[in-house]
Amino acid sequence: MAAKAKKKVKKKKNNLLMIAVSFAIFLVLSVIGGYFALLYAGDRMIEQNVQKLQDLKAEPTVIYDKNGKEIISLIRQKNRVYKPINEMPKTLIDAFLAVEDKRFYEHKGVDMVRIGGAIVNDIKKGSLAEGGSTITQQLARNVFLTLDQTFWRKTKEMSIAIGLERKYSKDQILEMYLNRVYLGEGEFGVEDAAQYYFGKSVSDVTVAEAAMLAAIPKAPSTYSPFNNPEKAKLRRDTVIRLMSEQGIITNEQKDAAQAEALPTKPHEVAGGSLKKGYRAFFDNMLKESEAEFGVTEEELYRGGWDIYTTFDPKVQDAMVEEYANAKNFPKDGAKRGVESSMIVIDAKTGGIAGMIGGRNYAPKGFNYATDMKRQPGSSFKPIAVFAPAVNKDINKWNANSQLSNKRQSFNGYEPRNYNNRYTETVSMSRAMIDSANIPPVWLLNEIGVSESLAYLKKVGIELTPNDRNLAIALGGLNQGISPKQMAQAYTPFVNAGVVSEAHSISKVENKDEGVVREYQPKQSEALKPEAAWEIHTMLEKAVQEGTGKAARISGRHVAGKTGTTQSIAGDSKANKDAWFVGYTPEYVGAVWMGFDPEDKQHLMHQGSSMTAQMFSKVMGTALKGVPSSDFVRPEGAVQHKQEEVEPEIQLAADMTLDTSTNKLMVVLSWIGGPDGDTYDLYRISESGERKLISAGMKETSYVDVLDSPKQYQYQVVPRNAQGEEGTPSKTVPIDSKKLENMINQDPGHNEEGSNQGQNPDGTGNGNGEIPPDQGTGETGEHTNNGGSSQPPNPGTGEVPPDILNPVPGQTNGSSNEIQLPPPPQEDGQNQSPDASNG
Repeated sequence: MAAKAKKKVKKKKNNLLMIAVSFAIFLVLSVIGGYFALLYAGDRMIEQNVQKLQDLKAEPTVIYDKNGKEIISLIRQKNRVYKPINEMPKTLIDAFLAVEDKRFYEHKGVDMVRIGGAIVNDIKKGSLAEGGSTITQQLARNVFLTLDQTFWRKTKEMSIAIGLERKYSKDQILEMYLNRVYLGEGEFGVEDAAQYYFGKSVSDVTVAEAAMLAAIPKAPSTYSPFNNPEKAKLRRDTVIRLMSEQGIITNEQKDAAQAEALPTKPHEVAGGSLKKGYRAFFDNMLKESEAEFGVTEEELYRGGWDIYTTFDPKVQDAMVEEYANAKNFPKDGAKRGVESSMIVIDAKTGGIAGMIGGRNYAPKGFNYATDMKRQPGSSFKPIAVFAPAVNKDINKWNANSQLSNKRQSFNGYEPRNYNNRYTETVSMSRAMIDSANIPPVWLLNEIGVSESLAYLKKVGIELTPNDRNLAIALGGLNQGISPKQMAQAYTPFVNAGVVSEAHSISKVENKDEGVVREYQPKQSEALKPEAAWEIHTMLEKAVQEGTGKAARISGRHVAGKTGTTQSIAGDSKANKDAWFVGYTPEYVGAVWMGFDPEDKQHLMHQGSSMTAQMFSKVMGTALKGVPSSDFVRPEGAVQHKQEEVEPEIQLAADMTLDTSTNKLMVVLSWIGGPDGDTYDLYRISESGERKLISAGMKETSYVDVLDSPKQYQYQVVPRNAQGEEGTPSKTVPIDSKKLENMINQDPGHNEEGSNQGQNPDGTGNGNGEIPPDQGTGETGEHTNNGGSSQPPNPGTGEVPPDILNPVPGQTNGSSNEIQLPPPPQEDGQNQSPDASNG
């Protein structure tokens, strides 16, 4: 029995051995077969596409506008210069080998050491990274394959690389690679790139220039010396160090090369003939192509793509025309002009129709329309306060709701109205129209800061923890915001409450590769339709009769809001930021102006009237030929009749001094009164004599020049269209406090009426707007002409700012000059104002 059992075990072992041997043979044959299959597949792909190696010029990538018309073809019309390897300097070749493939002359197309390292990185990252490729593999990918990150693409790449190594010599492969490699800015091949970056042939490049070219392929946009000079220098110096470590150059050469300056401007324009003023949109489109559709700039410049954008040339051309006119901007400073940006997006879809990235936008430079972070002032009130309040409870908070307009303290935070005038209450609509400051702060305190932050997040604005305070009601932000974000945040008001993501591409297509990727709309309801319509009606009135009058377009419906912030470097006469964010039924636009940076030689003495005018001029031109249309009320939205109590006229008479003539003046300004009325202004002497000094005024301001310092009193009487007198204002005496402050104040100390509460930017939260018709007429501007009927905002001739310098003694500053009020005691709960400050 024992012998029989041993025989059985031995037989079983023999069978297992046979199976193992058979499997091993099968495995070896499979590997050999797979290897030869890999070689065959690579040879076949090379054979079928060998023309691609001989003709390195691809079909152009074409960029189309919203109407399907070509904007630009990305492949240049001239032929590329093909440079033989024997005409390339050894330093250049060594630089590329040092950083891209130092074992190039040792492997057979695939470097297993680098592949192993790449696999480890892939495992760590949990995805297929772009590591481990040899120069031969990069050539295979660039010529024969797309840049999709897939396992089979990588397998094909290796197969073709092995085939290339069998068919061509190392020098031939290296020559093809150096004439094919993408080196940023639309440049392929080292010769064209050397001409573009350095203005010379590649045969004449220095060690530093060779290293610069070798530094770019890893990330062409990132390491372009014109796009990111700091990163480009760091990468270039790394390549130089590698060359030194590998014995290619000496330490002395290394030090000299690293000390060499980078090129600062191109020597020829790449990427075809892009129309003047289109570059900011084009650069934004390139970024979006890679971020949203996975199509890199390199792929686009290689050709074969059709990119369909949301670009409207009529809008962009109108922007370019108006931005070329210096009269549309505030006065230049000593060394540079006021900066500005503008973006216009489709009101329904969010598609970017056009943008100006700056008055002197440089290719791939800083884009003031998308990258900038500045304080938005009163233009932030509709989205930070009024929209979330109305959306929370439209029965409680709507255009007719009465909001507190008393001077008061909110846990130590004391915002003030622009003219230091207050009433017991004011309707939400009137607060929006006149851009008062107390009402939105009070309302935000009522609904809770969390309600505001939650709504802002819905429209694409995520604030910082430092913004959890009442200053956001007036646009006082820790970091600021961009025109693109502001325009996107206004889309719900014209789109039944739906916020539409701002984007520039609708579809990308590559017919040769069979790739079609369409933009998937990113829209969500931020506001209930009835709430959106309620806010819209107030914003439309703000343009019809309020601070946004300069944005009106003849024959068209416009809604929107202005915003300004006061200078940090200057006094109350200067503004730091000026905004207008508004819309027509077709488009939403955001305009910003300001010095960057500002200093005592660069102060802006005009404000939001300029940005509102820019909106009006651009959109008026862009919409020529487009039939005028009205805003459409969403289904279910109730048209609230805004039953405002006729506001009592409040008159202020402030004495000041015209320093140019040394004459005393009384600056008269008033608010209230029925819409459409004219005004008669009376001066009353000490004896009681009543003298008419101006009649039939549409403005709400006047400057009375005095011959002697008499104690006059004044009164304003409104008249309706039929000439009937309305309720006159109270008779008010001359207030000389401002004149006393002007005489006694220290340099740099703001007048009482200018210190309108603290705010970010080291500024304080004051209102940046003037009441309707306060010296604005049709343009929103007024001038200081002494005897005219239009008084200035003291010393400025412009709209007063929303955000002003801080009240002395208030210090809750952050590291970037922003001073914020303390947060509410309990977020979401009402605070009791300090009655003593009311």
